[in-house]
Amino acid sequence: MNKKLILVIDDDEMTRLLINQVLSPDLYDVVEAKDGAEGIILFNQHTPDLVLLDVDLPKLNGFEVCQLIRESEEGQRVPIIMITGMDDTKSIEYAYRLGATDFIIKPINWSLFGHHLRYILRNSHYFKSLKKSESRLEHAQKIARLGYWELEGNKGHLLLSKQLSKMLSLSSYKFESGKEFLLDLIHPSEKFHIKNVLLQAFNDGLAFNLDIRIKLPTDEYLHLKLQGKLLEDNKNATPIISGIMQDISELKESQKKLVHIAHHDALTNLPNRVLFNKRLEGAIQRADRLNRKVALLFIDLNRFKQVNDSLGHEVGDLLLQEVALRFSTVIRKFDIVARFGGDEFAILLDSIDDLEQIPSFIKRFQKLFEDPFFINDEYLHIGSSVGISIYPDNGREISELLRNADAAMYQAKKLEQDNVYFYSNDLTESTAKRWSIENQLREAIEKDDFILLYQPKVCSNTELISGVEALIRLPIKNDVPVYPSEFIPIAEETGLIIALGKWVIEEAIRQLKAWQNTACGHLSIAVNVSSRQLYSKGFTKFVVEALQNAGVDASQLEMEITEEHLIPTNQENTIKETLTDLTDIGIRLSIDDFGTGYSSLSQLKSMPISILKIDKSFIDHIPNNKQDTAMIKSIISLAKNLELQVVAEGVETIEQLIYLRDNDCEIIQGYYYSKPVTYTEIQHLIENKKW
Repeated sequence: MNKKLILVIDDDEMTRLLINQVLSPDLYDVVEAKDGAEGIILFNQHTPDLVLLDVDLPKLNGFEVCQLIRESEEGQRVPIIMITGMDDTKSIEYAYRLGATDFIIKPINWSLFGHHLRYILRNSHYFKSLKKSESRLEHAQKIARLGYWELEGNKGHLLLSKQLSKMLSLSSYKFESGKEFLLDLIHPSEKFHIKNVLLQAFNDGLAFNLDIRIKLPTDEYLHLKLQGKLLEDNKNATPIISGIMQDISELKESQKKLVHIAHHDALTNLPNRVLFNKRLEGAIQRADRLNRKVALLFIDLNRFKQVNDSLGHEVGDLLLQEVALRFSTVIRKFDIVARFGGDEFAILLDSIDDLEQIPSFIKRFQKLFEDPFFINDEYLHIGSSVGISIYPDNGREISELLRNADAAMYQAKKLEQDNVYFYSNDLTESTAKRWSIENQLREAIEKDDFILLYQPKVCSNTELISGVEALIRLPIKNDVPVYPSEFIPIAEETGLIIALGKWVIEEAIRQLKAWQNTACGHLSIAVNVSSRQLYSKGFTKFVVEALQNAGVDASQLEMEITEEHLIPTNQENTIKETLTDLTDIGIRLSIDDFGTGYSSLSQLKSMPISILKIDKSFIDHIPNNKQDTAMIKSIISLAKNLELQVVAEGVETIEQLIYLRDNDCEIIQGYYYSKPVTYTEIQHLIENKKW
């Protein structure tokens, strides 16, 4: 088999590389050019079988290269496939006018790419065969599903080849009033344009190459490539246009699939962000014209992460598909629901003339979550957080509306489960503040510009400091403090918590080293560790190396985790292995804010935990609140039975201290003894033994 030579003209190295990988070296040789000028040179040198031509090129753009190739004698019959990120009709029509054979829209669907090229090369081969051998014309036409036609100008007689007549399911191939007959077969939306093209061809002799739809006797439409040109060597006085028609239904179906793939989510088959934005643009234009409004809803599924973690991604995918089906049942025909990725969806409510329509829709929408989802013999209960922005009230640009709906959705998640939040100007300030904090975090990480404070943990019986908890702070800028409750959630969400946590651990170990052979040498330091850190690759190795490099005993380092790490998930073994590795080297682990989560006793027993820290919310109202005192007694009793140490955090009064000490709580932490202070103040407290 003769290998085909493909000339690839594209300035994107990655695209050229992927094309080389997709095309089999057994079938194709590939020549590459990175700009239009080089592409023309290589075309003249090699005369390829097919040209893949990017539109956006340096030196000469794709349209100019296409025109130059078609103007050369060797380039008149070589297939040219334009590769473009532009899917507007004008650009495509312009490419066809210049002689492009076909086009491919970026991003390229590589699974169909080879089929597409083979289809074009096959048609090119058939077309050349027709030119070489008239005797094989009918056979070649049948294979290529194309036929020959002639239209006489004066009387309008139409002649079709037998293959073309058969392809169109016609009983004859000669028609007296051929022009009218042909126009009657053409799709109504294209009829006027084709009529003008034929008229211009007769008058000016211009060749044409068009895609048309022809109606069959079955009332179905066949997609055809219509090519024609006025015969120049016609000795008769009657002008004649001759040309071919080729069935391109298969190609059109392939293109339709490509367009669908480019505009729809593969998992749910819902429109994706690209199509959603296009529809939103149209909705805004209609709203301006009709003096109406448009509502944009951003939706995030609540508790979806727990489903993924506990039941696996396969169940999560099935759940997303079911959610998409339910969403589709509540929107109107002219509205649109799209999946943006993950568990985020968006709904566009078009042509709103009364804002009361939005609360009415929200009621219908929220009912979708009243019944559980039945997936793989499991009943799954999830909810949603919805943020809403309205055009033109909350923005006139698409990007602004999307951003504001997204901000409103995050606010809804903060308030409570299954909430709806309408965007407001105040939210803009909140969003701006959030970005400011994130930028400050990134800058601080880059410059190691943090402060580590230490809060003493005091033995309730001896009132001696046995250890401290390390608490990170951001430096105050412009007299505006940023509290941990503000920057820690942002660090978690953005993934900056890994770098942040690494800095805290390194600084705590450095401080332990500095305290060696001093009055503080007996102290342990507890650091807070997030789930992202525990899941991150090489976390245990990092801790071990940091301790070894500093010459610090692992028993002096404690790590505090929250109860969420005790909730069963499909990553439970990963967490347990990490915690076990840490305790094996001597690090003690504590459960922070105990009593506020949903951990089970079996999980608490199976994890290598040494310390329980009673959450401040139980401490605040003792000894007067009976429920809190009962909870504290239960937690202390549980800890004793499991041979765990108990720490009470947030202790602020002498009454709280006495109650906790009388009930055998071993360690006290809180403002009663000391607020978080610098390492020098810790040294001062220990050396002076004063409270």
